[in-house]
Amino acid sequence: MLQSKPKLLAISGGISPTSYNQKILQYIKHQFSSHCELILFHEIDQFPFFVSGLSDEKIPEVVKHFLREVKNADGVIICSPEYVFSIPGVLKNALEWVVSSVVFTDKPVALITAASVGEKAHESLLLVLKTIGAQLSENTNLLVSGVKGKVSLDGQITDRPTELAINQLMEAFLQSLAIKAE
Repeated sequence: MLQSKPKLLAISGGISPTSYNQKILQYIKHQFSSHCELILFHEIDQFPFFVSGLSDEKIPEVVKHFLREVKNADGVIICSPEYVFSIPGVLKNALEWVVSSVVFTDKPVALITAASVGEKAHESLLLVLKTIGAQLSENTNLLVSGVKGKVSLDGQITDRPTELAINQLMEAFLQSLAIKAE
């Protein structure tokens, strides 16, 4: 059963300290702190390359920690840029580590792709997330094209329609978690 404040795991596909995607997740954490506990997972850049067929004891501890965090979260938020018209390699690698598990099966996921364009990465991420069994909806995925003109360097959402869209996505996501808990 869902506690009164859902626990959400947030993953940024942009690992740079100046990543707009990390800034968006920080904005969400601040704006929705009274509605959810948001844990930012920053270790995907520490994952070794995915190797299929490893026994559980050979899976790196950082990956095991990630799998536990996903399993224990009520929902996951992924916010990612687009690199070379695709998913950033570090995020794709992290998602590949979950293929032999069921941690994303029926896990509610909100997806934000924030990039210069972002369409190809968004499409690819939706496909990967569906493949690993994530629970997605139209109301909980958002493409933010032209992110540099919509988020300031200090992390403020400067474009009102983008701010409203992010807030609507979060409200829909939190509502879907509440319904699932009933």
